[in-house]
Order: sequence, then structure tokens, then C-alpha cells
Amino acid sequence: MEHKIIVLLSGGIDSPVAAHILAESGAEVSLLSLDNRPFTDDKTLKTVEELADRLKDLHGNITHHIGSFGHIQKKIATEGDRHLRCLLCRRMMYRAAERAAQNFSADAIATGESLGQVASQTLSNIAAVDEAVDITILRPLIGLDKNEIIDIAKEIGTYEISIQPTICCMLTPDEPSIRSEALEIKREEEKLDIQALIDEIEFRGERV
Repeated sequence: MEHKIIVLLSGGIDSPVAAHILAESGAEVSLLSLDNRPFTDDKTLKTVEELADRLKDLHGNITHHIGSFGHIQKKIATEGDRHLRCLLCRRMMYRAAERAAQNFSADAIATGESLGQVASQTLSNIAAVDEAVDITILRPLIGLDKNEIIDIAKEIGTYEISIQPTICCMLTPDEPSIRSEALEIKREEEKLDIQALIDEIEFRGERV
């Protein structure tokens, strides 16, 4: 049975590989990129578009959607604890993907996370992010190391696109939290009107 999956696509190396692996397995993949301007630049969005086009060349049935997200990052930047910004942002990204899954009748969402590569991908923080949504979350790269992921990216032709110089997220703190407590996250999210922020997201792209 073919399943429809929303894959969060950034301009990095990992998420295009995750999308490719899922598409190869027979899943119907719909890419979702989040427009983080003004915390990133137009070149980053162009890189994401190039990655989506490459994945479409490899798997003809892939679609690509873009969701507005800058308004959410602005709120996190002004209201949230700076050490928890990455975690709060990732929880909101998952909620955005869950909303896209509802809109586009998808069965699950997926990311390019692999365990321990960055602060948001510690076991503690992965568990904290999972609690933000009810939908099934897939992580096809979870057990791969960076070199294995790079090898696949080179094989499928996304590596050279991903390593183009772009502006990384300007919200990333110098010392992001690598461990998270449920009460601490709850306290920070009480500062945000989560439902209103998610409702404000505008999705654009290919019709499904």
C-alpha cells in the first residue's frame, strides 16, 4: 500500500536524502519547505527549489509546497528563551508539517534528522519535539552517520546543491539547550498563541 508522506525539506544535505529514500521505498512524497525570511535569505530559498527540482527529476511524482514561517520565528525570537529557540522552532515546524499533512491528506511527516548530529537532535530533544504533534513521524536517516548521508547525497546529485553558500538560520543561539524538561517547554510555549500562529501559515505550491 502506498503511503503519502510530508517531508520537511531544508537547503541542507540530510533532508533531500531522507526524501529520496522514502520515495525509493514506494511512498508518495510531498516536500514541504518553510519560508523563514527575514531570518534567512532568497538564496536559501533558491537552493531549496533546486533540491526539489532534482528530487522531481529522480522521482516524477514528487510535489513541493512552501509554507510561510517567518511570523512564527519572529514570535519565538521576541518571546522565547534564547537557549530553547531551536527546540521551540522545531516543535512549531512539526506542527506546520502536521497541518500540511491534514491539508494534503498525508499519513505521516518525515525529517532528515539523524541522532546526535546537532543540539536539536539529542535523544532528549527528539522526544520533546515528538510530543508536539499527534501524527506519525518518520526519520529514515536516524541511524546513519554524516559520511553515509553525504555518500548518498553525492550519488543522487543533491550534495553539490546543498553545499552552496547560504545564510543559516539567524536565530540559532551560541549555546542551544541539549536537554529539555517538559515543564520548561510548557512554560515557554504558554507565551505563544500556538493555534493562531499555525492558522496564519499560508501554503503555496503545486496542487494535489
